[in-house]
Amino acid sequence: MPVKFADVSYVYNKKSPMAFEALKHINIEIKEGSFTAIVGRTGCGKSTLVSHINALLNPSEGEVIIDEFVNSADKKKRTKKLKDLRKKVGLVFQFPEYQLFEETVEKDVAFGPKNFGMKEEDALKAAHEALLEVGLNEGFFKRSPFELSGGEKRRVSIAGILACKPNYLVVDEPTAGLDPLGSKDMMDLFEKVHQAGTTIILVTHDMNLVLNYCDSVIVMDNGEVAKITDPISLFGEDIEKYSLETPLLYKLVKDLNAKGKDIDVAKVKDISTLLDQLRISKEAK
Repeated sequence: MPVKFADVSYVYNKKSPMAFEALKHINIEIKEGSFTAIVGRTGCGKSTLVSHINALLNPSEGEVIIDEFVNSADKKKRTKKLKDLRKKVGLVFQFPEYQLFEETVEKDVAFGPKNFGMKEEDALKAAHEALLEVGLNEGFFKRSPFELSGGEKRRVSIAGILACKPNYLVVDEPTAGLDPLGSKDMMDLFEKVHQAGTTIILVTHDMNLVLNYCDSVIVMDNGEVAKITDPISLFGEDIEKYSLETPLLYKLVKDLNAKGKDIDVAKVKDISTLLDQLRISKEAK
């Protein structure tokens, strides 16, 4: 089932002089199994939007429906027990490594499953599987998370979410602070999780990630949905009005086509696929 926002508005500091309407009558569906990007300039409502998906925030108006769960402005309609919802929807914040607190890596990762009712033995098993999934082997299990590198800490934090086996994974600027290689490794991890059947909802400013990994895009502007589209269609138009930058690879393809090449931009995701398209273009002449 999709994640459905039905006429959702949200006001911070409601009924005060500091009231601010961060979301304005949002009506969208995020398809199950999709890799969806939420993009837009800083302050446009992206993080506020995704915070409604696992009920960190409740709508001021309207409702969000996630499978059998309802997050509504109407308290009578709102699902009362949120533990099952938060097991279903994993949320990875910017710099999730700041949330580590246990004495060993395996205990930190097992905390979430135990909190959701798993027995300790099963929680540790889930933790070990998740750690291997994010590329951390048995040598990390007993180590202190505070002795790890920044990238390793982030992987531990994400393993803690994956160990709960969410159906939906919301990731808010997951590559913040990482170098290009670290960013690619992190996004390849999310792509692997997506291929295994998890719906991914990515909040990002990096349009290169949107081009390389996402199949749909929701553009936010001033608390409203400005556009729902796919990456190729989005980057084929003027996106500076949303303070978005055209991906470098897309710019390169447009420049090559302007010089006489005939490259199908829809088939270009990275340097490897660009080289394939250049070869096909050459052979066609």
